[in-house]
Amino acid sequence: MRFRIPIAVAGALVVMMTALVGGTAASAAAAGDMGVNAVQRYTIFVHTANINGAGTDATVKMKVYGTVAESPGYVNLDNSADNFERNSNDYFGPFSWFDIGRPDFIGVYKGSNGSEWYPEYAQVYAHATGTWYNCPMNAYYGDGEETRWFDCP
Repeated sequence: MRFRIPIAVAGALVVMMTALVGGTAASAAAAGDMGVNAVQRYTIFVHTANINGAGTDATVKMKVYGTVAESPGYVNLDNSADNFERNSNDYFGPFSWFDIGRPDFIGVYKGSNGSEWYPEYAQVYAHATGTWYNCPMNAYYGDGEETRWFDCP
């Protein structure tokens, strides 16, 4: 035997369940598919400066810290291209993470397995909102292993 619930009754059940767990029907409807537990896609872009010695072959990893959460660990930024060369534009992802909110700052790690590096800026693209978040870097990384943090104003 199959049970069918009329749409009006199903809607009332959603309103009641939302109220029971502490929210309101309006906030649940406004949230749609976006929210702290929703999986979102993010793309990372890195521009290496156009100055002598700016490029590197070292391992580069990034962690994105958002207003709601952070990316899961440091993501290895690598693909089939020769990344992080002088005056290069490198794209990585898309990555699927739980919603981190607005990217607030990034942690960028450069390994000691390559030369110095001078990244000019990074950007994080949130596919859900269609927004690029700029993170100026203008930093010199030496030969050694190093992690630095940069704001995404």
